Amino acid sequence: MAIASKTKNVAVYNKLRQGIIKGKLKPGQKVVMAELAKVFGMSETPVREAIRRLESEGYIDFTPHMGAIVTKIDEGELVEIYLIRIALEELATRLAGPHIVDKDIDFLNRKNHEMEAAIQQGRYENLAAMNKAFHLRIYKAAPFPRLYKMICDLWDTFERWPSVFSYVPERAAAAVEEHKRIIEALRAGDTDQADRLIKEQKERTMEALQKYMAQCY
Repeated sequence: MAIASKTKNVAVYNKLRQGIIKGKLKPGQKVVMAELAKVFGMSETPVREAIRRLESEGYIDFTPHMGAIVTKIDEGELVEIYLIRIALEELATRLAGPHIVDKDIDFLNRKNHEMEAAIQQGRYENLAAMNKAFHLRIYKAAPFPRLYKMICDLWDTFERWPSVFSYVPERAAAAVEEHKRIIEALRAGDTDQADRLIKEQKERTMEALQKYMAQCY
């Protein structure tokens, strides 16, 4: 697993970041530089540099006595981001409705089928990217690029934390069924139903994450 590159710290950074986002490294889990250096087949220096970068971006907390640990989810921040996302994504869905075309519907169906296949294969770590692509395809159909950018920025901010599917895998199958109803509402041109379904899905996801945190923290 040795990494032979002039940018070893970048390679380690990318692997650790993806490990955190995909839930392989859990909030509160200790990150030991000596162990990582051995796993990656390199000195501790590039590992230390990678951890410092992750710390600056909020993925890692580092204290002199505890060392490096994966940042715990801040429930207040999570709720704030979700409440904003719910409002903006509900609005974007309503505005996008009249502009959704067959090509968009085909994409949404295909992406949802990919999610179903990933669930059947137990590849929950791949669901976040598919789910993001599904939703952003809807919002991009709205002729309001500033609104779309605001939503994308919030999604990117939220990527500091692992996907809900990594923590609460039972949400995965439910999300696929919810997506099917969203697709049907958009196909029928029922924007009221579509934006209501989007709102309810986001609220369920937020509640699932809050419940998970209440059990674990």
